[in-house]
Amino acid sequence: MRARTASAIAVTTVGLLALSGCSGQSGSDSKDLVWSMWVGSSADQEAWQAVGNAGGEAAGATVTLQGAPFADYWTRLSTQLGTSSAPCIVSMQSLRVSQYADSLLPLNDLISSTDTDVSGFDAGALKALAVGDQQYALPYDTGPMVLFYNRDLFDKAEVKPEAGWTVDDFEAAAAKLKSAGTVAFGTTVEDLYLESSILAYNGGEAVSTDGTIDVSNPSFVKGVEWLAGMVEDGTAAPANGPDPTAEDNAFLGGTVASMVGGPWLVLDLKSRAPFTLGVTTVPSAAGEQKTYSAGSGFGISKNCNNPDAAFKAITAMTSEETLSTLAADGRAFPARTAAQKVWFDNTGVEGIEDTFASALKSAVALPGSTKSDQFNQLLAQYGPQAVNGTEPAQDVLDEITSQLGN
Repeated sequence: MRARTASAIAVTTVGLLALSGCSGQSGSDSKDLVWSMWVGSSADQEAWQAVGNAGGEAAGATVTLQGAPFADYWTRLSTQLGTSSAPCIVSMQSLRVSQYADSLLPLNDLISSTDTDVSGFDAGALKALAVGDQQYALPYDTGPMVLFYNRDLFDKAEVKPEAGWTVDDFEAAAAKLKSAGTVAFGTTVEDLYLESSILAYNGGEAVSTDGTIDVSNPSFVKGVEWLAGMVEDGTAAPANGPDPTAEDNAFLGGTVASMVGGPWLVLDLKSRAPFTLGVTTVPSAAGEQKTYSAGSGFGISKNCNNPDAAFKAITAMTSEETLSTLAADGRAFPARTAAQKVWFDNTGVEGIEDTFASALKSAVALPGSTKSDQFNQLLAQYGPQAVNGTEPAQDVLDEITSQLGN
């Protein structure tokens, strides 16, 4: 999944594993595999190359990793798919699989013909990378959205959040933090994190299960107005649309005490935070805890000349052994349930396993849409006006819905 911090970028949204023979420039018997993905550091490059090596060994090929920044990935992918330069193996984010499904090879027949056992994957992780009845990617990571918090600041304000806490609990905590001189929450207009905050708050949804995006519906508007109210009273920091890392930096800098994020952020936050990292569930309506989950995986381009080799590669890259290695490095909350304990043990964050157990009970996969990229761009452009209260939320969200053609 996508991360908003440098080294986590490679964790959350892997790029492309491409057979050079799939580019249309060499034969299908090519033994060269190029894996293009976004990479945040040389350490990321090394760790993910090991994953590529596992795929290459299974496919009888040599994998060479090519890195690209996250922001460039989807733009490049959109221009490549359907052309002779299309990658063979495509890394796919659950939020965007619907958008790219027409260019991906459905995997059901390959799964069936090779007797591949997918029962070890988290059911929600598989579902998130499917469109209708067709599986378009095998997942490597998954996980629910949670609330990261600065334990030092919370302790100073005598606030002790527990898994399953309510919006009322959170608002009371925010008031205590404000009295102690701390802004409680860092807001954002990034789709996954904004939508997760509002789903937990009142069940408001921006994207329906059929992929229709409607942010102007009453429940979602009310959720945005709640965030705007916290910004107005000083318990939340304003959202920064152009800079998706703003709340991360504010959190790590100690100017806000909490923020919503996914499991792919844990190790990076822990390594960079000059305070004790805490994690709890996103505050929800009383008795109705709910959160979104999301993840990423590997699919195959329709232009791939050697889908059998590609499938062998992605199967190895998402095996229990490979995902356990990633978990031991703290790079992804594994999509295979048997490897998840390794990840929990590696994080060293107090209470994280109980928090995830609580969140996962009610987590639902965030629906994808064919307009995901456009939606996120519109949120970045217009969302701060609504979340920060500079314009009426209803007016702003009506405009976004209108530009999406709804």
